[in-house]
Amino acid sequence: MLVTHLFHSGVLIELDNHLLLFDYYQGKLNLNKEKPLYIFVSHRHYDHYNPEIFKLDHPHKTYILSDTLRHKYEANYVDIHQEYIFDDIKVKTLLSTDEGCAFLVETEKQTIYFAGDLNWWHWEGEPEKDNLWQKEIYQQEINSIQQPIDLAFVIVDKRQEESYLLGLQYFLKHVKTRYIMPIHYFGDYTITQQLQNEKLDNPYQAHIIPVHHRDETFEIF
Repeated sequence: MLVTHLFHSGVLIELDNHLLLFDYYQGKLNLNKEKPLYIFVSHRHYDHYNPEIFKLDHPHKTYILSDTLRHKYEANYVDIHQEYIFDDIKVKTLLSTDEGCAFLVETEKQTIYFAGDLNWWHWEGEPEKDNLWQKEIYQQEINSIQQPIDLAFVIVDKRQEESYLLGLQYFLKHVKTRYIMPIHYFGDYTITQQLQNEKLDNPYQAHIIPVHHRDETFEIF
């Protein structure tokens, strides 16, 4: 598959027979019009949802949007903790610890996890009960992933300071994953070098894809 990190959390995946676009916000889209395009939005926050997705020039578009975005546009709206079939794509939703949902997508013998805003959000100065809720819900949702993941998009947000690795580290230890692409860092690509210097507990030896700039494309086998 070809995987393009567009910007922030936006990613485009090109498989043999499908295009999957997640949480487009900014970035250059090169869309193969010979393959059907499936457009996912995890929730309505500005950095995950750009209404321009409804103007994309592509002949075969399917919109799969969090129910938090329900409005006048014709689309498929999904709720949390549900399973759906769209053509030959299986979609399962998880509960976000912020808003909306995360996605588990199965197609072409590949399983893809996209976090949206599902993360172990721990903020210094926040009430302890709020941070504890974040921990419990994040662990609950990640523990519900029973199958191996081929490609996972996991939040690594340096605004959390010393807690920025909580979500990634838990994911690495509890989900057998081949490739992980970090997301949600607002164009601060120093995150790549920082992660390379961390001593992560990575029992399944997931390969963490180093993103250096916006619109960077990787070929994954």
